[in-house]
Amino acid sequence: MMKSTTKTLIAAGLLSASVMAEAGLSANIGAMSDYYFRGTDQGVNGASMMGGLDYEADNGLSVGTWAASLNNGELEVDVYGGYSGEVEDFSYYLGYTGYLYTQDGATDFHEINFNLGYGPISFEYTVGTEDRSGGAAEQDYTFAALTGEYEGAYLTYGSFGNDYDGDYWEVGYGATYEGLDLGVAYIDPDNTIGSEETISFYISKTFDF
Repeated sequence: MMKSTTKTLIAAGLLSASVMAEAGLSANIGAMSDYYFRGTDQGVNGASMMGGLDYEADNGLSVGTWAASLNNGELEVDVYGGYSGEVEDFSYYLGYTGYLYTQDGATDFHEINFNLGYGPISFEYTVGTEDRSGGAAEQDYTFAALTGEYEGAYLTYGSFGNDYDGDYWEVGYGATYEGLDLGVAYIDPDNTIGSEETISFYISKTFDF
């Protein structure tokens, strides 16, 4: 959604399951033909370029940043950090994500994220706030998603709550070829999200330091 860090899975949307990353510093760069996130069209005309930098410590703590190109030379810049671990056959992640935008008057988002994984099944639950500009009232929202994976293929159902409304289905496949991460996803959002169904492709490369 791409590099298998918790952030990448949160930010890009194509590979929605939570995957544990190896400790160390890494960078990733890529492109997506149609930038959708949680079933929602991000309003980018044409392909979006993306890249990020991640650090994960041996003790499970991680921090990182990730950016995507938007229209008219503007950027989405995400910052995030959290803690991941395992208890018997379960994996978990608890962290914070901020979605910040460089355009004047843009709305920023702040979230607390929780992921729980067991085998090929993962569950995500998020509590977020939409920090509106110009003195407008904040909006609070929740997001929950359930994902199942099998040999690179995945199926996700996600749903918004509180001040937001809408749900979506996403089915896709990802693979690595010659050091590149490649994938495709079919995304079918509910009309209340204000997006249309689409097929999105991505390509990315990860560099470990």
